[in-house]
Amino acid sequence: MRTMYSESRAIILLVLLMLILGLANDAFADGETSWVASQQEGAHLLLADGSAYHLKLFSDVEGVFFDKSKHEINGESYVSVFQVSPSNPGKPTKYCGSGSEVWFYVYKVAGAELKAETRVLVSSCLRSLSMIGLDTGVQQEDADFSAVQWSSDGFSIRWFYNVDDSGRSISSTNYVLRNDVFAAQNILSEEP
Repeated sequence: MRTMYSESRAIILLVLLMLILGLANDAFADGETSWVASQQEGAHLLLADGSAYHLKLFSDVEGVFFDKSKHEINGESYVSVFQVSPSNPGKPTKYCGSGSEVWFYVYKVAGAELKAETRVLVSSCLRSLSMIGLDTGVQQEDADFSAVQWSSDGFSIRWFYNVDDSGRSISSTNYVLRNDVFAAQNILSEEP
């Protein structure tokens, strides 16, 4: 499994490199998710409704995939952003050297600003976890974020591979907004 996972990560890195160099289209299958490369520790997001935001990023973030739609919960608007960083940037030929770490950020729209509300690690070579869609072996799998689904009270993530603190397999996690906090509830996989 580790070899297959490493090959998958190498493919993701290649597609990201193509995106950074502008050799691939910035819109994907659903037409609503776009890639923006990090420039001077930030990224400019242009959403479907015409609103634009500058997002500050950590220096190791290569870029972001973002959902062009805003999501409404209790009269507030939220924006989805997937930040991509290298797993082991200082050691490209070592373990996970060509792998990536993907963090899902949820930002609350606060006027002309985006305020970080929560973040979830959704794909990691180092921790061997990923959500459904990112490990399918198909072309552009690194841009398939369909495992994240929004609802009127929060969002959910369907997992390809993730475990809880006890080592039990998790099939999905629901994040419900309660008292301005996204509370997580894991749904365990059914044992065969």
